[in-house]
Parts: sequence; C-alpha cells; structure tokens
Amino acid sequence: MKIRKSLAYALCGGLLLAACLMLHGIWGWAVRPANAGAAHHVWTRLQPAAYRSKKYYSGKVIVLMYHDVSPKPLNDKTLTVDRFETQLKMMKDAGFHWITMDQYLDFMTKGKPVPDNAVLLTFDDGYESLYRYAYPLLKKYHAPAVSFLIVETVGNPAVKGIPKVTWDQVKEMQANGLAFYSHSYYSHIEMPVSASGKRVRGILAAPVYGPKNGVKRTETRQEYLARITTDLDKADRKLQQELGNSREALAFPYGDYSPDLLKVCRQLGIDVTFTVKRGINGPRDWNGYRVNAGGMADDPAALLSDMEKAIPPAKSQRTQAAA
Repeated sequence: MKIRKSLAYALCGGLLLAACLMLHGIWGWAVRPANAGAAHHVWTRLQPAAYRSKKYYSGKVIVLMYHDVSPKPLNDKTLTVDRFETQLKMMKDAGFHWITMDQYLDFMTKGKPVPDNAVLLTFDDGYESLYRYAYPLLKKYHAPAVSFLIVETVGNPAVKGIPKVTWDQVKEMQANGLAFYSHSYYSHIEMPVSASGKRVRGILAAPVYGPKNGVKRTETRQEYLARITTDLDKADRKLQQELGNSREALAFPYGDYSPDLLKVCRQLGIDVTFTVKRGINGPRDWNGYRVNAGGMADDPAALLSDMEKAIPPAKSQRTQAAA
C-alpha cells in the first residue's frame, strides 16, 4: 500500500512539474520598476511569450491622451469605461508595455532605454472621473499613468464645471502608480489676441487682448512673459509642496505653444513638454507628440491597429481635442 501511495505521489509530482515547465514555455513574468513622485512601485504582470516577442517599434514611445472616462459621456471628449477597459486589455494582449513618467523622462533627458512597444498613458485636466473610473482599471491592469493637472482647480470648491480631483485623491493615486504634473496653474483658457476677437489662442501661448489697468489692449511681450513665468512656476511649486515632485513636465493646454513659451519652459527647468500633435516620440522629442485615444468616436480596434503601425498617418482626421 505504501509503495502504491509513493508511486501515486511521484506521478502527481511529475505531472505538476511537467505542467509548470510547459506553462513557463508559454508564459513569462515581466517585472519592471515604476516611480511615481517620491513613491517606488514594482509592477508585475503576466504576458504570453508569443506577444512579448512581437516588436512593433523600438527606442520610441507612443503617448496616448485621455480626458474624461465615464459610464455616461459628458461630451465628445468622454471615453466610456467599457471602451477604456477594452483598450487596456487589447494593448496588454498585443504586447505593448506601459511605462512610467519617470521612465519617459529618463528616456528623454538621460538617454535611458525603454522597452519595445513602449506606451505612456496620459490624462489631462484632472477630472474626478480619473479617480472614480479610470484609476480602478489602471490598478486592475497594473498600468502606470500620468495626469496633467490644472493645479488651482484641485480640491477647489470655487471652481465650476466638471468636478475635479482632490489632493487626497491625487495622493492616493500617486501612492499606487500614477504621477502628476502640470497643465498650468490656472491658464487653461482661450482669449482673443487682438481687438477684433477673430482669433483666439491658449493664454500660455501668446499675448492676449483684454482689460489692463482699466483699458482694453493687447498685453506687451514683457507682460506676457512675466505672466506665463509666474503661472508655470507657481504650478510646479505647488506640485512639489503637495506631492514631493522633484522633476517638471508640462502638457500645453489645447496643445497650443509658441517659441516664447518653449523658451520660458526651458528657463524654468521644464525640459519635457507635450503637444496634441499626432505622432510617436523618439529620444530627442522633448516637445512630444500625443495620440488622442479618448472621445466618443474612439474605436479600440482601430487604435490598436494604428499602434501596431507605430502610429502616424491620419492627418486628415487629426484629433486635436482640447487638451
């Protein structure tokens, strides 16, 4: 009887070992560090080896841009929760690698490598829906991400419109793999650039027309430079105070920028900036491209197809959703 039991145990052990070896041949562990602000995290996820070996591009990063993620669309920039989850699942299954903001900054400023098929997930404006709907899915799929905040609106009950995140929510998300950077202190506004009012621009990008000391006029270049310097510096100081940020990055409101704005950014130590121009980023694309992956018109399968082709085309249907 003892001999039979021993043989049975040995057979079970052999079958278990064979199964483990077979699974090891099909599946593998991909482990990489993620750093969000002062916190350090390790993201671990299981991926099929066949997908891990699929290379669509190397030494580049696709940056995806989102705004609102919600079960019920608020406007045409809203991506429904189910479509967002479909995107994440499809990206994971196809072998794309989500990277942290620190990895992206190191890639841009220090020349450090990124994995093949690297993707950075970005969320603009700091909507409360990031915390309520997107964040749980990011945790579920072990996906790091970065959110660009209009800093003055965080936890500010005086701000009207779509509800924004609070500092407590931001700190919880930061502790669980999300990073937070500037979308300006309070310059997510468009205004006319002349008395005619026919042309408007984001107020970070150009001198604007409006009341100055009781007189309506276009501000001088010096006034404009002083205003944007104050705004951007104030935003980064607040982020450092609340979150311990030691690095700077900026997503331009509306994707609108100018040579003067870029110069001010560099003077303030903001070495990495983001537009809403469609493209893929190489190691010296400090003023980076982003691909709009949100909105009611999003088709997850079409997005994945574009990603597998390393993005460009689509100039005719370019998505410059207000960032």
